[in-house]
Amino acid sequence: MSHDNRKWVIITLASYTTEQLENLCANAIQTSVSTLRKTLDGTKAILKWDGNTPEVFDGMETLNHSEIRIELAKSTWTPSE
Repeated sequence: MSHDNRKWVIITLASYTTEQLENLCANAIQTSVSTLRKTLDGTKAILKWDGNTPEVFDGMETLNHSEIRIELAKSTWTPSE
């Protein structure tokens, strides 16, 4: 599966209201806040989309596939064995 056209952002959940989070999800592949990939401590989440960057993500740092893989390998996202 190619992820050439996919982008990701990492958000701090406490920075957004429920309504704002729902709006972000409406513009991403995720369908609701409950389906977001979150850090182990639940403070941050990842949103992703394909194609052009939706307006709601303008100004946010976007990551490509190799960058998000590096981020997800960190201990904040993946439990230690």
